[in-house]
Parts: sequence; structure tokens; C-alpha cells
Amino acid sequence: MIRHTDDDVAALQALLERSALSAGDFLRDTFEMPGHALTARQLTGYFGQRIRSVAVATVTARGEPRVSPVGAFFYGAKFHIPTAAEAVRVRHLRSRPAISLTHFVLNSIAVIVHGRAEILTPEHLQLADLASLETMRPEKWWRALHDQRRGVIVRVEARLMYAWAKDPSQFPS
Repeated sequence: MIRHTDDDVAALQALLERSALSAGDFLRDTFEMPGHALTARQLTGYFGQRIRSVAVATVTARGEPRVSPVGAFFYGAKFHIPTAAEAVRVRHLRSRPAISLTHFVLNSIAVIVHGRAEILTPEHLQLADLASLETMRPEKWWRALHDQRRGVIVRVEARLMYAWAKDPSQFPS
């Protein structure tokens, strides 16, 4: 299974570069751009075949932020979050698709993403190009949701992405 095409990686690199140019002074200083920025190849290598912990932020109808810890995987150089169709975060995203997520390991790496969510339903997941997403969640809870056709995957269409590493050389391409 090909996780990221060359086009996926090129689009991610362009996104990282556009995002760095639009960053405010404080973020640029904090993330020590460009010296400590990670490349698209470094990110795809880091996220690899693993599920990583992220904090996902959505917004309620009253405009109140909600954040939750979830597992996400990186496929097609985009974050994907398996969850239940009835989860409150999914209800938020159906009405207000703005989403942010952060992955970090203190004093090692930080990735911040802002974008829009696309909800991939069981019908979407049966399409040939998305079928491989199903195999990436072997956990019992996901299998049960999938079998009951209650599982969805939130795909994050990033508009901004910032990636920092204390020592970028520790993240091979």
C-alpha cells in the first residue's frame, strides 16, 4: 500500500512553505523558522505507519472550543481521525467544519494544523482508493463500529501547517 504519493508530498511541502510565510512573528520565533522547520519528507517519515496522539479542537454552536485527545494517522500526507459517527466532535464538524489539531512531544517535535474537516462515511470508505484506510485501524473498538456501519473517519484538509523539531536532523527524510 502506498501511503503518500510524490504528488502528496509535493503538495504538503508547498503547504508547509506557504504556512511558514504566513506565520506571525511570535510563531516564527518560537518555531525557529526556517532552521528548525521539518520538511514534508521528514513528516511523512515520522508519522509513518503509526497511529499518533493528537489533540483535536472543534467549536460548539455557541462558539465554545472543545478539545479531545484522539489517535490519528497520516495517509496521503493528510491527517485522518477514526471515530464514531455519533461522536460530539462529528456533530460539531458537520455544522462547523473548521478543525485544528496538534501533535507534540515536549522539547522534541510540534505539529500544528488548521483546516477543514471532511467526514468519510462507510459509503466513502468502500471506494477503492479509500478502502486501505479501513485496514489502518485494527483495534477492537474500530472493528465494532465498522461492522455496525457507525464508524467514520475525519480527514483534515489542512489550510495551514507548522512543523518544528528541536533537532531536525533526528527526523530523517
